[in-house]
Amino acid sequence: MLSSLVMVLVLGGVLIVLVGLGLWAMRQLRRYRQARTAQSHSLLAACEEQQVGVVLPTQEGALVSFQKAQPLPGFVLPPVWYRRWRMLVSLGLLLMLCLALASQGGIVRDTFRSLTATFSFFSASSTMDLQTAPHAPPDTASAHIVRVDSASRSQYYNDYQWQVWSYSSCSGIALEEVMNAYGRHLIAADVLQVELQLGVWDVQLGLLREEGIAMTANYFGFNASLSHTRTLQQIVAIANSGTPVIVSIRDSYYFPGGHIFVVRGGDNQYVYTVDSSPANFTRMTYSMFSAMWGANNDFSAVVTPR
Repeated sequence: MLSSLVMVLVLGGVLIVLVGLGLWAMRQLRRYRQARTAQSHSLLAACEEQQVGVVLPTQEGALVSFQKAQPLPGFVLPPVWYRRWRMLVSLGLLLMLCLALASQGGIVRDTFRSLTATFSFFSASSTMDLQTAPHAPPDTASAHIVRVDSASRSQYYNDYQWQVWSYSSCSGIALEEVMNAYGRHLIAADVLQVELQLGVWDVQLGLLREEGIAMTANYFGFNASLSHTRTLQQIVAIANSGTPVIVSIRDSYYFPGGHIFVVRGGDNQYVYTVDSSPANFTRMTYSMFSAMWGANNDFSAVVTPR
């Protein structure tokens, strides 16, 4: 709808510029023709009166020399016409450029975000250990972690929870996935019910504060180390060593309200994730992950059993 409106506006602007130029040129041409007609009449009268220029005596009589009238100049527009024409064309092009940028605002923003993400990627990769093992050792939590679908009915006690809680359940499911990887047998409702009782989770808003992860983990007998200073290299190394890491991300397209999922490892190209959302990201490039993670202040939580 927006692109069609912009196209109509652009075509309308171009048409207005062309019509204006045409009308102005016709007016200038009409004025020129009127001036030319008047000039022709005056020159004709002058030629009739002053055509005889020189009379020379000869043996046979008088030789009369006639002076040929100079032809009128052709159709030449005044310099001001060209200056106005260039100004109108420039304004028309500027208008079309502004409309195009307005219609492609999302693309411009995405391009800027991609460039920022790329810069973040190179900054991170400059310290990234490319020899890091791409997979966690067997018999570790990172190797045993299993994705939970937030829309699965079996993850909730009743239909109300399934229909309402599932839209904001990412914090509880991330904790569930990690704790189950250490041998527990929880469902999403088990964890979300505790978060609700502790006052750190809201049905509509999701996790209300970051320390809610530590409080909920403590209730189930787990420790949680929260941080905003861990680097991407450190998170990947921790996950590859066998300890999954919970992270908070944000993205204007996929997760405009924010999202929480688990990092289970990584290699020199991808960060491997466990994502309960319908998008179900299983891996992300470093640039994509860095952009989403940085948008939520690089939050991470390492949850381990006591």
